[in-house]
Amino acid sequence: MTARSNSSGDYAALAISLGLAAVFIYAGVEKTRDTLQFADSIAGFGILPAVFVSLPALAMPPFEVGCGLLLLWPPVRRIGALAIALLSVMFFAVLLSALIRGLTLDCGCFGSGAPSRPRMWVELGLNGVFFAGSVFVYLRSLAGRRESPS
Repeated sequence: MTARSNSSGDYAALAISLGLAAVFIYAGVEKTRDTLQFADSIAGFGILPAVFVSLPALAMPPFEVGCGLLLLWPPVRRIGALAIALLSVMFFAVLLSALIRGLTLDCGCFGSGAPSRPRMWVELGLNGVFFAGSVFVYLRSLAGRRESPS
């Protein structure tokens, strides 16, 4: 009976890993298509000084793609899940900060779009879901590591 519950958890972790990988690979590729627009989106949050906006605008898209790819390979899935959990917390904090400050902008999360507060709330919720999913995958990966013989 324990093996069955473990395998269903493994299937859930695999499904969530595939979903998160697809989302983050897609998001990274979309940001790469228009790096200047993504840099403008980052600048719009008003958190970083203008001189530091280029670095995350150039580094974040390939990092997101890399995290998504890590989720696809079981030996390093845990690392990808941890990285996505941290990214999701960062995105959540930045979006929440903008909402609290009354900003209406396009976060640039999935390419460019029209600035919209309702959309920002949806993206805030999505980041919560991404965090929960990545933590689940991370914990399942740890459990699988403990169960496998050395």
